[in-house]
Amino acid sequence: MPHTLPKTHIRRIGLVLAIQVLLTVCPKLAAQTTLSQNQDGFNGERMDGFMDTEPDKDSTVVERSVSKDYFQWVMNPNTGLPLEVSPDTLHHSFHNVHLTEGMKGTYSHLGNMGSPRLSRLYFERKETGDFMFDSPYGFWIKNPTDFRFTDTKSPHVSLDYYKGGDKRTGEERVKGYFAANFNRKVGIGMDMDYLIGRGRYDSQSTSFYDARLYTYYRGDIYSMYVTAGSDKMRIAENGGIQDTRYITNPEAMAEGRKSYSPEDIPFRLYYHWNNLKRKQALLSQNIMLSVKFSRTDSIGDTIITTSRKVEFGKLAHTFQISGLQRNYINYQMQNGFYERQFLHNDSTDTARNFQLTNTLSLSLLEGATKWAKAGLSAYARYDYQTFTMPDTLGGRGEYMRRYSKGNFSVGASLEKAQGDNLTFKAGAETVLLGQDLGDFILHGEMLLKYPLLGKDARIGANAALTGQAPSFYMQKFHSTFAWWDRDFDKEFKTHIGGFIDIEKTGTRLQADVENVAGYVYLANMGSGAVNGDGITQPTYDIQAFQNSGSIQIVSATLQQNLALGPLHWDNNVTWQLSGNREIIPLPDLNVFSDLYFKFLYAKRLQMEIGANATWFSKYTAPGYCPAAGMYHLQNPAVEQEVGGYPLLTGYVNCNLRGVRFYAMYYHVNDGILANRNSFIVPGYPANPGMFKFGLSWTFFD
Repeated sequence: MPHTLPKTHIRRIGLVLAIQVLLTVCPKLAAQTTLSQNQDGFNGERMDGFMDTEPDKDSTVVERSVSKDYFQWVMNPNTGLPLEVSPDTLHHSFHNVHLTEGMKGTYSHLGNMGSPRLSRLYFERKETGDFMFDSPYGFWIKNPTDFRFTDTKSPHVSLDYYKGGDKRTGEERVKGYFAANFNRKVGIGMDMDYLIGRGRYDSQSTSFYDARLYTYYRGDIYSMYVTAGSDKMRIAENGGIQDTRYITNPEAMAEGRKSYSPEDIPFRLYYHWNNLKRKQALLSQNIMLSVKFSRTDSIGDTIITTSRKVEFGKLAHTFQISGLQRNYINYQMQNGFYERQFLHNDSTDTARNFQLTNTLSLSLLEGATKWAKAGLSAYARYDYQTFTMPDTLGGRGEYMRRYSKGNFSVGASLEKAQGDNLTFKAGAETVLLGQDLGDFILHGEMLLKYPLLGKDARIGANAALTGQAPSFYMQKFHSTFAWWDRDFDKEFKTHIGGFIDIEKTGTRLQADVENVAGYVYLANMGSGAVNGDGITQPTYDIQAFQNSGSIQIVSATLQQNLALGPLHWDNNVTWQLSGNREIIPLPDLNVFSDLYFKFLYAKRLQMEIGANATWFSKYTAPGYCPAAGMYHLQNPAVEQEVGGYPLLTGYVNCNLRGVRFYAMYYHVNDGILANRNSFIVPGYPANPGMFKFGLSWTFFD
C-alpha cells in the first residue's frame, strides 16, 4: 500500500518541478531543460548545470503512481442509458473554445462575450423548446441530459481560466469540475462556470453563473444517476448603435478627431436587462435484466453442471424537473424604440415555465446473444408543463395568468453501435394523448467506414420526417412591449443529408436539403422612426407568424485541410440556398480559414502559431429585439445588410504535458482595412480589437 512521502522529499521534489517548468517555458534561462528519472515521476535526461546527482531515496518510501484514466458519459433521456462521450482534451483550435461565435465562427451575436447568438448556418440551428427564451444562449446553457458524469480512477480537478481586455471593459470566464470515485461503483462531482463580459461598448455587459452537482451508483444489477443544477444569466440590453457611421465612418462623427473611443459611442437603450434563471434536476435509474442458462455434461461416471448468466436488457426510469424564468427589466424608456406598450409595471414582465417529465423504457442490449445484432428500445413518456405570463383585466389591472398542458408520448429506437464497418440508428416517436396530439418524429442515420489510401474513410447519411406543434411561447406571449395570441398549425419538415469524410486527404463534403411547411417565425412590424440626426432607425413591434406554403433549404459544406510539413491550412466553406429569402434569410457563403504552423518545441511543447479568418456574404440578416430576447425578421421598410467583412484573429496555441494555454489578438484588422462595416447583427458591431488568453489545467491526486 502506498505511503506518503516525507516532507523533506516533498520540498525537494517541488523545487525540482518548479525549476523544470521555468526552464521549459523560458528556454533563455538555460540551455538544457531535461529531468533525470527520479521520485518526481518524470522520465528524461539529467538536468545539467543545477543538480548533478539524483536525490537520495528513502528505502521506507514506496513510489506512488497516479492513474489519469477516466471516462465520461451523458444520459439518453428516452432510454435512460448512459452514452459515452470523449473528454474535453482538445488542443487544436483550443483558442476558439471561449468565443461566442463558435469554434468555426458560424454564429452571429451582439458583440460581447455570452450575448444572444444565432447560427448563420441553417442546419446548425437547434429546435426551439417550449421555453424559447434560453435558445439564443446555447453557448452557455447546460441541460441535465447534456451534463457529463465522470468515472475516474484518481480524483481530479479541471480548471479553465480565460481573460480578454482590461478590468474596466474586458471579459473573464472561470470554469471547472471536480470528480472523484469512492470505489468502482460510486462517484461524485461538481461543475461550476462563471462568466462576466463587461463590454467594450456601453450597456453591453453579461454575467452568467452555473453550478451543478452529481452522484451515481453503477452496480451489477441496479444503477442510479442524479444531477441537479442552477444557472443565472443577466444581460444588459443597449438596443444597438444610434448611428452606424460611428463604425463605418468614425472620422465624420469624431468632431475632428481621428478616432472615437468605443466606450463613448452612443447606443439606443440604457438601463434595460434580460434576466434568466434556470433550476433543473434529473434522476435516472435502471435495472439489469438477465437470464441464467445451465448445461449438464457427463464425462464417464462424472456429471458436470455449468451455468452462465446472460444480461440481455435494461428497464429504466428517468425523471426530470425544471423551473425556468425570464424577466425583462427597464428603468429608462427611450422614445421611438418600441411602437406599443401593453403593461405599465415591468415587475410583471415575466415568463415562467415549469416542466416535469417521467419516462419508462425497456432496452434489449446489442450483442447480448448471437441474434441481437442491434439494440432495441421502447419507451413511454409523460410531459406536464405550466406556463405563466402577464395578462390584463381590460383596464382594471394586470395579473399573472397560468396555462398548462400535458402530453403522453410513445417511441422506439433501433441502434447498431458495435462493429468496425457499419453502424446505424433509427427512431420513431408520436404523441398519443394531450394538447399536441399527433406530433411525430421519424429519423434515421447510418455510418459506413472503409479503408482508403491506407487510412479510414467514412460515408454517412441521415433522414428525418417531423410534424410538430410550434413551441408554446411562439403561439402565445404577453409582455410590456410585445404581445400576441396565435393558434398555429403543425410545422412539417422533411430532411435528407449525407457526407463523405476522407481522412487521408483531409477532405469532408456534406450536403443537406430540407423542406419546411408551415414555418413559424418572428417578424418586426414596427414602422421605423427618424431621430434628431435625420437617421431612420427601426422601431420594434414583434409578432409571430406562420408561412402558409413550403420553403426549401439546400446546403453544401466543403472542409479541406492541407498540410506541408509544419504548415497547415484548414478551410470550411458552406454554400446555402433559401427558397424564400424574405422569411428564411441566409448568407450564400460562409467561410472559415485557418493558416498556422504546427510543431514540437524542445521535444515537449506542442505549438500552433497562426491566424484565422471568418467571412460571410452580405445578406439581410435577422435582427434582435430586447423585449422578446429573440432574433426576428427585419422590417422591409428599415433594413440593414450585414456581411462582406473579414474578421481576422492571430494566435499562439500551446500544450505542455496536458496543460493547454493560448494567447490571441481578436479582430486584429479592426480599423485597418478600408472596409469598416464590421456589423455581424444589424445595429450591433463586432467588438473592437482585443488581446485574450486562456489556460486549461487538470490536476490528478
